[in-house]
Amino acid sequence: MKNYWTVEELAKELQVTTRTISNYLKSGELTGTKIGGQWRFTLEDIRKLTGEASLNNPITEFIENFTTPETFQQSLLALNIPIKNQEELETIRDQIIEQYNQVYSGGNRRFNYELLSPDYFRVILSGPIKYTLNFGAWLEQKFY
Repeated sequence: MKNYWTVEELAKELQVTTRTISNYLKSGELTGTKIGGQWRFTLEDIRKLTGEASLNNPITEFIENFTTPETFQQSLLALNIPIKNQEELETIRDQIIEQYNQVYSGGNRRFNYELLSPDYFRVILSGPIKYTLNFGAWLEQKFY
């Protein structure tokens, strides 16, 4: 897994010029670390710039937040879902979000997704055990 990206790599990934990356750095919209006189960017730096909702690792967040007796009856479910293209990703993502919003409206539930590769994206759910098991069963029926 790649830990750092250069200005050039980030510009290519975001489909902007290196000048745009420099402007983001000057304006403070992008933060990074200088290593050997060259800028390097972590995934968290990039997520802050692009505005992704989940800046923290949902698994770490789950472990840190659900350790008291009141929250111990929580569970975490992570699935890698195959996709054929960006359009299919958006369709599946929208179906999952709609189901997520309809099934359970209580607290202590989380939903994260991320594109792993052009062929897979990951869904991570956490919440009450019954909720995550039922949602997992729905995902299995719908997409596997």
